[in-house]
Amino acid sequence: MFLVDSVDSMILYHLILILLSNIFFSILGLLSQSRYAIISTVRGLVHMISLDIFITVLYSLLVFSSQSANFHDFILSQSSYWYIIIYAPLASCFLVVLFLESKRAPFDHAETESEVVAGYSTEYNGPMLLFIFLCEYLHLVISAIHFIIFFMGG
Repeated sequence: MFLVDSVDSMILYHLILILLSNIFFSILGLLSQSRYAIISTVRGLVHMISLDIFITVLYSLLVFSSQSANFHDFILSQSSYWYIIIYAPLASCFLVVLFLESKRAPFDHAETESEVVAGYSTEYNGPMLLFIFLCEYLHLVISAIHFIIFFMGG
Protein backbone atom coordinates (compact mmCIF):
# COMPACT_ATOMS: atom_id res chain seq x y z
CA MET A 1 0.00 0.00 0.00
CA PHE A 2 2.97 2.33 0.51
CA LEU A 3 3.83 2.05 -3.17
CA VAL A 4 0.37 3.25 -4.17
CA ASP A 5 0.50 6.13 -1.69
CA SER A 6 3.83 7.40 -3.01
CA VAL A 7 3.00 7.32 -6.71
CA ASP A 8 1.97 10.76 -7.91
CA SER A 9 0.80 9.86 -11.40
CA MET A 10 -1.57 6.92 -11.02
CA ILE A 11 -3.60 8.07 -14.02
CA LEU A 12 -0.54 7.74 -16.23
CA TYR A 13 -0.09 4.16 -15.06
CA HIS A 14 -3.75 3.46 -15.79
CA LEU A 15 -3.39 4.82 -19.34
CA ILE A 16 -0.32 2.62 -19.82
CA LEU A 17 -2.30 -0.42 -18.64
CA ILE A 18 -5.10 0.40 -21.09
CA LEU A 19 -2.55 0.64 -23.90
CA LEU A 20 -0.96 -2.68 -22.89
CA SER A 21 -4.33 -4.41 -22.82
CA ASN A 22 -5.05 -3.15 -26.34
CA ILE A 23 -1.66 -4.37 -27.50
CA PHE A 24 -2.29 -7.76 -25.85
CA PHE A 25 -5.61 -8.26 -27.63
CA SER A 26 -4.19 -7.12 -30.97
CA ILE A 27 -1.25 -9.52 -30.68
CA LEU A 28 -3.64 -12.26 -29.65
CA GLY A 29 -5.77 -11.71 -32.74
CA LEU A 30 -2.78 -11.53 -35.06
CA LEU A 31 -1.26 -14.74 -33.67
CA SER A 32 -4.34 -16.75 -34.56
CA GLN A 33 -3.38 -16.45 -38.27
CA SER A 34 -6.97 -16.45 -39.40
CA ARG A 35 -8.14 -13.93 -41.96
CA TYR A 36 -11.33 -13.12 -40.06
CA ALA A 37 -9.57 -12.80 -36.73
CA ILE A 38 -7.08 -10.35 -38.24
CA ILE A 39 -9.87 -8.24 -39.72
CA SER A 40 -11.65 -8.24 -36.37
CA THR A 41 -8.41 -7.33 -34.60
CA VAL A 42 -7.82 -4.33 -36.82
CA ARG A 43 -11.40 -3.13 -36.38
CA GLY A 44 -11.21 -3.59 -32.61
CA LEU A 45 -7.85 -1.83 -32.41
CA VAL A 46 -9.10 1.21 -34.33
CA HIS A 47 -12.19 1.27 -32.12
CA MET A 48 -10.14 1.12 -28.92
CA ILE A 49 -7.63 3.76 -30.06
CA SER A 50 -10.43 6.21 -30.78
CA LEU A 51 -11.86 5.58 -27.30
CA ASP A 52 -8.46 5.91 -25.66
CA ILE A 53 -8.00 9.35 -27.18
CA PHE A 54 -11.25 10.51 -25.60
CA ILE A 55 -10.34 8.93 -22.24
CA THR A 56 -6.95 10.66 -22.28
CA VAL A 57 -8.59 14.05 -22.88
CA LEU A 58 -11.11 13.34 -20.15
CA TYR A 59 -8.41 12.31 -17.68
CA SER A 60 -6.45 15.47 -18.44
CA LEU A 61 -9.53 17.60 -17.70
CA LEU A 62 -9.99 15.79 -14.40
CA VAL A 63 -6.33 16.22 -13.51
CA PHE A 64 -6.57 19.95 -14.21
CA SER A 65 -9.65 20.26 -12.02
CA SER A 66 -8.19 18.35 -9.07
CA GLN A 67 -4.64 19.71 -9.64
CA SER A 68 -3.11 16.27 -9.12
CA ALA A 69 -2.80 12.94 -10.90
CA ASN A 70 -2.95 10.84 -7.75
CA PHE A 71 -6.10 8.88 -6.91
CA HIS A 72 -5.85 9.85 -3.25
CA ASP A 73 -5.87 13.54 -4.20
CA PHE A 74 -8.96 12.95 -6.35
CA ILE A 75 -10.77 11.64 -3.30
CA LEU A 76 -9.58 14.54 -1.13
CA SER A 77 -10.53 17.14 -3.73
CA GLN A 78 -14.10 15.78 -3.75
CA SER A 79 -14.59 16.04 0.00
CA SER A 80 -16.87 19.08 -0.26
CA TYR A 81 -18.72 18.16 -3.47
CA TRP A 82 -18.61 15.29 -5.93
CA TYR A 83 -17.44 15.83 -9.49
CA ILE A 84 -20.53 14.03 -10.79
CA ILE A 85 -22.56 17.05 -9.68
CA ILE A 86 -20.29 19.63 -11.30
CA TYR A 87 -19.26 17.63 -14.35
CA ALA A 88 -22.52 15.78 -15.08
CA PRO A 89 -22.16 15.86 -18.89
CA LEU A 90 -18.55 14.73 -18.61
CA ALA A 91 -19.54 11.91 -16.25
CA SER A 92 -22.26 10.74 -18.60
CA CYS A 93 -19.83 10.78 -21.55
CA PHE A 94 -17.30 8.87 -19.46
CA LEU A 95 -19.95 6.29 -18.58
CA VAL A 96 -20.88 5.82 -22.23
CA VAL A 97 -17.21 5.42 -23.15
CA LEU A 98 -16.82 2.81 -20.42
CA PHE A 99 -19.78 0.92 -21.89
CA LEU A 100 -18.17 1.20 -25.32
CA GLU A 101 -14.83 -0.04 -24.00
CA SER A 102 -16.43 -2.99 -22.23
CA LYS A 103 -17.42 -4.49 -25.59
CA ARG A 104 -20.77 -5.68 -24.29
CA ALA A 105 -24.16 -5.39 -25.94
CA PRO A 106 -25.34 -3.02 -27.38
CA PHE A 107 -21.82 -1.68 -27.97
CA ASP A 108 -20.15 -4.92 -29.10
CA HIS A 109 -18.58 -3.45 -32.24
CA ALA A 110 -15.35 -5.41 -31.80
CA GLU A 111 -17.29 -8.66 -31.90
CA THR A 112 -19.87 -7.95 -34.60
CA GLU A 113 -18.48 -10.83 -36.63
CA SER A 114 -19.90 -13.24 -34.07
CA GLU A 115 -22.52 -14.34 -36.58
CA VAL A 116 -19.72 -15.71 -38.79
CA VAL A 117 -16.82 -16.24 -36.38
CA ALA A 118 -16.05 -15.34 -32.77
CA GLY A 119 -13.97 -12.25 -33.60
CA TYR A 120 -10.38 -12.05 -32.43
CA SER A 121 -10.77 -15.16 -30.24
CA THR A 122 -11.63 -17.46 -33.14
CA GLU A 123 -8.75 -19.89 -32.75
CA TYR A 124 -8.76 -20.08 -28.96
CA ASN A 125 -10.58 -22.40 -26.58
CA GLY A 126 -10.13 -23.72 -23.08
CA PRO A 127 -7.75 -21.89 -20.75
CA MET A 128 -6.75 -19.21 -23.26
CA LEU A 129 -10.37 -18.26 -23.96
CA LEU A 130 -11.01 -18.22 -20.23
CA PHE A 131 -8.04 -15.88 -19.80
CA ILE A 132 -9.41 -13.56 -22.51
CA PHE A 133 -12.81 -13.33 -20.84
CA LEU A 134 -11.31 -12.89 -17.37
CA CYS A 135 -9.22 -9.98 -18.68
CA GLU A 136 -12.31 -8.37 -20.17
CA TYR A 137 -14.27 -8.73 -16.93
CA LEU A 138 -11.32 -7.40 -14.92
CA HIS A 139 -11.36 -4.38 -17.23
CA LEU A 140 -15.04 -3.87 -16.34
CA VAL A 141 -14.29 -3.94 -12.61
CA ILE A 142 -11.35 -1.54 -12.93
CA SER A 143 -13.43 0.85 -15.06
CA ALA A 144 -16.21 0.87 -12.46
CA ILE A 145 -13.68 1.59 -9.70
CA HIS A 146 -12.24 4.48 -11.70
CA PHE A 147 -15.67 5.95 -12.31
CA ILE A 148 -16.32 5.87 -8.58
CA ILE A 149 -12.95 7.44 -7.78
CA PHE A 150 -13.16 10.14 -10.45
CA PHE A 151 -16.75 11.23 -10.08
CA MET A 152 -18.20 9.98 -6.78
CA GLY A 153 -15.44 10.80 -4.35
CA GLY A 154 -14.02 7.31 -3.86
